[in-house]
Amino acid sequence: MKKSVIAALMLLTLSWSYAQSEKYKVEIDLTATANDQVPVTIYTPSSDAEYLEYHMAKVVPGTYSISDFGRFVSDFKAFDKEGNSLQVDTLSINRWKIANGGQLHKITYLVDDTWDKFDGYGDNIVFEPGGTNINAEEKVFVLNTFGFIGYLDGLKFSPYEVSITHGENTFGATALRKKTVNATEDLFFADDFNFLADGPIMYSVPDTISRKIANANVLVSVFSPNKALSAAEVMDKIYDLMEAQSKYLGGQLPVDRYAYLIYLNDDGTLSGAMGALEHSYSSVYSLPEAGADRIGQTVRDVAAHEFFHIVTPLNIHSKEIGEFNYIEPEMSKHLWLYEGVTEYSSMHVQVKYNLYGPETFMEEIQDKLRTADRFPNVSFTEMSERILEPEFERMYTNVYYKGALIGMCLDLYLIKYSDGEKDLQWLMRELAKKYGMQVSFEDDELFGVIEALTYPEVGEFLRTYVSGDTPLPIAEVLSWAGIEYIAEKPGSEITFGDIGITLTEEREIMVDDLSEANAFAKDLGYQVGDVITEFNGQAFELSAVRKIISDFKANTTPGTKVTVVVKREKNGKVKSKKLKAKALQIETMDQHFLEFVEEPTESQYKVLQSWIVAGE
Repeated sequence: MKKSVIAALMLLTLSWSYAQSEKYKVEIDLTATANDQVPVTIYTPSSDAEYLEYHMAKVVPGTYSISDFGRFVSDFKAFDKEGNSLQVDTLSINRWKIANGGQLHKITYLVDDTWDKFDGYGDNIVFEPGGTNINAEEKVFVLNTFGFIGYLDGLKFSPYEVSITHGENTFGATALRKKTVNATEDLFFADDFNFLADGPIMYSVPDTISRKIANANVLVSVFSPNKALSAAEVMDKIYDLMEAQSKYLGGQLPVDRYAYLIYLNDDGTLSGAMGALEHSYSSVYSLPEAGADRIGQTVRDVAAHEFFHIVTPLNIHSKEIGEFNYIEPEMSKHLWLYEGVTEYSSMHVQVKYNLYGPETFMEEIQDKLRTADRFPNVSFTEMSERILEPEFERMYTNVYYKGALIGMCLDLYLIKYSDGEKDLQWLMRELAKKYGMQVSFEDDELFGVIEALTYPEVGEFLRTYVSGDTPLPIAEVLSWAGIEYIAEKPGSEITFGDIGITLTEEREIMVDDLSEANAFAKDLGYQVGDVITEFNGQAFELSAVRKIISDFKANTTPGTKVTVVVKREKNGKVKSKKLKAKALQIETMDQHFLEFVEEPTESQYKVLQSWIVAGE
């Protein structure tokens, strides 16, 4: 019996290694990592084409920016079944032309990770949740599969089997279909490249927890280098949120599984940013390391947003997403839907199901209004369609601000004109029924479809304020719910100095503009070129800057002593210098305030109740 089993295993191994089939068989050996590079071998589907092109992704869904993953590939080679080399020509940064004639059997190459700089990386930094991390020293690997694996042009829809060899004490967390072969090998399965690219994997020494929420199995996997946060603590933070989200979506989730893959950094990141990237069944997080008391709400807020992507674009998407072109993508016009409505829903669910109060919800909307003001008024559909162009790429983050406000306005339009019978979630369920995972809508037809499902006023709103560049009718819309909008009123705040700052190549924060510096900055004695290293005794690192400034403004009284340590160059030498001044309060003209009217009309009260109170 034992010999038969061994023989069968040998036959299986030979079959895996040498047989040509109609699917991709990929081997990734994490244990063979050297110089932050991982070897990848791909056994390709058969093809009689004279030449074949192998593609790595230029752009991937959800990032809305150019990544060029081909630049992280080196030592690219192609072989026939006998192991003979085939001619390979590099056509572009993401494309290789292989002389085939029916002979191609396998492709091999090395992959660099995107989280660390190396010669040839360039200036285009990949946002960490949308990239790859190879950290053999700490036994953690973040595998956004599109950063390791590509496809042959014309064979993108062939299935994939991915074998990953890993350390014996590490675990691969993912929402992909998975089979454990033995203690050091896992198999992952995907119907085609789209499914594979949608399935990130994180290997680490396991810190995971799973729970059933509604109809879905939810997995949380955390890598925290200093054990500051555990998977169990994250689950505690998001469990009631996910239960509320399931109710918000009608009691059943449109997925049967979901994975949160959370990587905590105890050092700065290359991009200087934190956040997450959504996938249909999972999301990848890159966040600063901290305990649940400090970062718990951040995890909760980001998770609320990312999880709602199971609605859109998973179940509601245009052809530009459903038939995504990874090399020359055409971008959809409807980022307001994919990101804006998702962001709005992540806030709205929390007030609707009493996870926070109406006052907090109003503060969130005020913050959206204030931040959206920093961007020019442009057609949101045009911005979305042209988001890869430099002029519009800079406006991308407005999808989380004005995009969320579009979602709010649309919600209130539906409540008002249906007399409380319909709302935005009703519309999303109707669109999901009409399209779903397998059917894509036409970009130019969506507004007409929504109008046919709802009311002429809704169609006019979308054409005027989303396709058009007319400012949103915030005051009018909120008045329907008995909320008064106040454009501006005088206020005051503790100033940080109105200095301009930038990042050095070493990711340090440097003063680069003092043209608008106020008395506080002048009292401190800032000079252009100063690198700020400490602020009131706290390390002024990129991951902490926003919180340090926010806490300083919120918790400091005028006249309090402030100490700043800078590195300053003088006569070719860099020395630390301590700067001192007293905190200064300045007058401001604050914008965008929301207040509940004291005596709402019956109509206003009904709209407000329909909007922020969950029905039975």
